[in-house]
Parts: sequence; structure tokens; C-alpha cells
Amino acid sequence: MKPITRLLTVFIIVLTVGQGCNDDTGSPYDYGTIWKCNQKNKWDLESTQNAIIGRWEWKYIRCCGESSDPYENNTKFKGLKIEFKNDGTGSLTENNVVEEFTWEIGTSHLLYGFTTEPFLSQLNGQLLFCDDIMMCNNSVVDGADNFFKKSD
Repeated sequence: MKPITRLLTVFIIVLTVGQGCNDDTGSPYDYGTIWKCNQKNKWDLESTQNAIIGRWEWKYIRCCGESSDPYENNTKFKGLKIEFKNDGTGSLTENNVVEEFTWEIGTSHLLYGFTTEPFLSQLNGQLLFCDDIMMCNNSVVDGADNFFKKSD
């Protein structure tokens, strides 16, 4: 075997072994941890609404087993910020463009979830909270999970 071929073979083996099989490679958020943390609290409509009020910054998306473009997981909505106000209004800021919306909380598969007007895909799914992290869990219906960090 030629030295260059041997070197390429070793490189491919190291690269392949180093990849592993975890679908959440690079994910800073663990669904199981957030779920357990969320279940420690007794969430009702009022406590859920109170937890939401304030400013949130989008941090991560996990989609459909993994995105076909995994590099987008940390950048797809980078810089997106959402503010929820007590009066059921809010604002979404993305690329220095501000969009106003209204929001309500209802049930989503036995947990709470958003209804927004206009529809905001980043807020779709069940709401799970852990400390200053909010997960919009839509993977229960094969959608995307979006993670936000409270910035207040």
C-alpha cells in the first residue's frame, strides 16, 4: 500500500469513528432533561402565561430526526428575538425587521402551546420550560423543536 493511500485510509477511519451515531451532535439542549425539569413544576394556564412574559432569544432548532442541513441548527434563526407582553401582544425581531403578533395559550397534546396571529412556526408545539429555557416541542407531530433562552 502506498504511503498516501495508507494515510487516507487512516484519516477516513478516524473521521468515521469520531462521528458517532448521535442525532443530537452539537445540540446544546437535551429533550429528556428539559422534559424532566418541566415535569417538576405544576404548570397551569396562569403559571405558563407568567413564565412566557418577557424577552426570549432563539437559540437552536432540532428538526425531524435532524435537519437535512444540520449546519443551520445554530444559525437558521440566529438573532431572532421575541417579546411577549401581558396584554396578549408581542413582537418578533429578525434581521432588524419587527413583526407584531397576538398570542394566546391553549392546550397542545395535553400540554400548553401557543396560538399566534399571524402564525409563527418557531412557536409551534408543546411548551416545555426548564429554568430560563423554553422549548416549543413540535417533534411530537414530526415537526421542528425550537429552543429559546429568556433574556430578561
